[in-house]
Amino acid sequence: MSGQNRFAPPSSGQQTIKRSDLLRQLRRAGIRRLTAIVAPAGYGKTSLAVQWHDMLKEDGVKLCWVSLDAEHANQEAFLLALIDGLQTLLDEDGADAGNLPAAALLSVLGTRLRKIDEPVVIFLDDYHFAQTDATEALMAKILADLSLEHVKLVLVSRSPPRFPLSALRLRGEFKQFGVAELGFSDAEARELFDGKGADLTEEQVGSFNRRTEGWAVALQMVSLLVSDSEQSDAILATFDGGGADMGSYLSEQVFEHLPEDIRLFLVEIAALPAFNQPLLEAALESSERAAMIERLNEYALPVTLLAGPGNWMRFHPVFNEFLKETAGRRGIDAARALNRAAHWFEGRGDIDRAVHHALSAGDANLAARIVETAGGWRRVYATTRGGATLFQALSGRASEIDLVRFPLATLGLSIFNAKAAQLAAANHYLVIAERRAAGDPILAKDLRVVRILLALYTDHWASAADLSALEDDLRQPEGMELIHQALALNMLSYNFLIRSELDRALHYGHLAIRAFRDGGADFGAMHLYTHIGQAFFLSGDCASALAAYDELICEAQTNIAPGSDLDAVGQVLKAEVLSMSGEVETAEEILGWALPHLERHDTWFDLLAAGFMAEQRVLRMRGDLLAAHAAMDRIRAAARRRGFDRLTRLIDGERAMLLISSGDLDQAIRHAEANGFGMQAIGADRANALAIHLRGATPAIFWTRAYLALGESSKAREVFDQFRTRQSQRPHVPRAIELTLIETGILVAEGRTDLAAARLSDLVLTMPLDDYRALLRLDYAAGLGELRALANHPSVANVIRKRLQSLLMGGEATREATVDDGGSTFTGRERMVLELLSSGLSNKEIGRMLALSDNTIKFHLRNIFAKLNVSTRTAAVTAARQKGTLNR
Repeated sequence: MSGQNRFAPPSSGQQTIKRSDLLRQLRRAGIRRLTAIVAPAGYGKTSLAVQWHDMLKEDGVKLCWVSLDAEHANQEAFLLALIDGLQTLLDEDGADAGNLPAAALLSVLGTRLRKIDEPVVIFLDDYHFAQTDATEALMAKILADLSLEHVKLVLVSRSPPRFPLSALRLRGEFKQFGVAELGFSDAEARELFDGKGADLTEEQVGSFNRRTEGWAVALQMVSLLVSDSEQSDAILATFDGGGADMGSYLSEQVFEHLPEDIRLFLVEIAALPAFNQPLLEAALESSERAAMIERLNEYALPVTLLAGPGNWMRFHPVFNEFLKETAGRRGIDAARALNRAAHWFEGRGDIDRAVHHALSAGDANLAARIVETAGGWRRVYATTRGGATLFQALSGRASEIDLVRFPLATLGLSIFNAKAAQLAAANHYLVIAERRAAGDPILAKDLRVVRILLALYTDHWASAADLSALEDDLRQPEGMELIHQALALNMLSYNFLIRSELDRALHYGHLAIRAFRDGGADFGAMHLYTHIGQAFFLSGDCASALAAYDELICEAQTNIAPGSDLDAVGQVLKAEVLSMSGEVETAEEILGWALPHLERHDTWFDLLAAGFMAEQRVLRMRGDLLAAHAAMDRIRAAARRRGFDRLTRLIDGERAMLLISSGDLDQAIRHAEANGFGMQAIGADRANALAIHLRGATPAIFWTRAYLALGESSKAREVFDQFRTRQSQRPHVPRAIELTLIETGILVAEGRTDLAAARLSDLVLTMPLDDYRALLRLDYAAGLGELRALANHPSVANVIRKRLQSLLMGGEATREATVDDGGSTFTGRERMVLELLSSGLSNKEIGRMLALSDNTIKFHLRNIFAKLNVSTRTAAVTAARQKGTLNR
């Protein structure tokens, strides 16, 4: 470029698409001290800069445009170009400065810039041609000069600035637009194709745009092709970098103009997804050949410099496909470079990329060997995100691997498949690994801990002998890496939790977290919050349980992603605590997405059991029994799909209890008899052992409740007392509350109200009922009417009475005892809303009286209107009085 053309922006062609979104971003960002527009060739950098220049010109901003090329790579030529460019703003000739050294030229430039008494924006187009250490140093000096704060620079370049930027960043004076911003949006691509390829749909154009990553030159090339073809949809569907037309274009316009050594270099490295000089030295086995990477910027190639350290680059996908096809035609063996790259990444501890390159080279056994050497199954828990993607890639090529040679990697495949609910595959890989365990005491330890882990996912119980052996392994940790020890501690924590040995569960859980953290396996550490939180919840410490779950949720969202498996796990467990304390609306909102997520993804029995029980509490406290039955059907299907027999049994027991609560006693008994809760199961020790039934009903609990409902208090007492005496250990806190309420109900039925009131008083004084108030409100034990009556018993202290009344009345949308009102069944809460409604109170006033939200009051009013077949508040009061529900 010569003459004045260098100092004026190039004219926009007819094909130019106005980048409206980007221009809005630039306007919002404002004119910074330095703005860089950085991308490979063909991304429309200059086009955007011209449009921004024109927009600023319309705004009356002083502007200067300088187009650079290779002759400006020395300091003097670079500075002279800037001085000459200022002639459009100053009535001074820069020719007299032509023979001055760089330092003097920089002084001249500074002097002339200071003569401009308002902000000026200087666009430096094709800055990469002039980009050397020397010119970069000049740029740094200009930007550091406080007297030139009014000078704003815009660099349009294929490579980012390399001079220091930290000070500008801190002041918010640097903004960079890169490939991510410059790529065409789907809407811009459709505008480019407008009127071309009449049979193309918006989705076809958008899909093609995403495949090309919005690369302008590829879009423009194909837009021309579809204009001349009657098969435009076929062109888009089959187009890639190796397509004949695009291949010819790239060959003619880019590839054939390159020196032969550069062409050979490009096709030799085409198979590598990303590259930098150290990797190329290994892949090409030549530091001299690898150094050719430094020449790529000289040839306007579509190569992207990736963010982050290491100076990593990659080819644009379209260009990359062209290069790979060219390499194939030349007979270049792509596997050789990929194989060497795999070893290089392995040597640097980047196991994921090592495996990816080995698999791309077609060497699945090398990939398995790399995983084996890196710890095998331990990689599942490594880092902050875990190794799911690593084993997913390996699993897809497992048929090519001699798995018996790699037992630790095979155990990793077993764990990966268990987490994916592919239990048959998990057992298959476990059996393969076991073939190598004979006579190998170190491998036997690996097998033991993985076997116990699989018992969790397959819902089988690890034996006491297994747990004892695991503790022995930890006492003699030879051959056990830190993550191996951490998983062993994890399994001990979990197995003591499900046996209600809560102190031991907490002890081993905290040790496991520390071991995982010390081993750099934050992903593994996160799992421990599930065990620790449940141990706290069952111990009566709901605050610590919520803190554990919040920590899990925070780490999962930060290290993995919001909505990930572990995020859902933490949310479901948190909802269990919230539902138990009566925070129905919050629990319901959480369960709405998190529980269905667990039903489909990585989970085990206890998590689904916690979610199921929380959902049942929410629905029953809402009074929506039909929805509660429907939820049971859904979870039961998930339990059968996963082979979780314990979950199926839990659901069957809760179904029988729900039928009792709704008054369907005969149906409840028939259901219990048909599903393993019959009278013959009352005396079964394991079926009624509370230590291993953390949640839900047992046969003895069901029949105690059934006999109470039948009015046979003596039988209820007999079953209950035998059940209590057979327990081998003390029940956990929520279970202890439930049992006390059941016994209170029996005492009332026996007419022993003095003793019932005493039991209730002791419960209020000794248990954290605020955190477990749902047990009081749901019909698990004595009815709410009986509890209210006992609260008013003469022997109950005033403070206990007030606390009980608060517990029984507070909270959200509580389902209370139902009564039949002239054919319309109202919950106790609905009756209270009706009574307050008849007093002329507003929704807000009713909500304040009952400590309920406006939405909850509206919920009750909708139900009341539906049951009375009315649509207004006045009509509801009138109809309720006519039915005798309200006093006249």
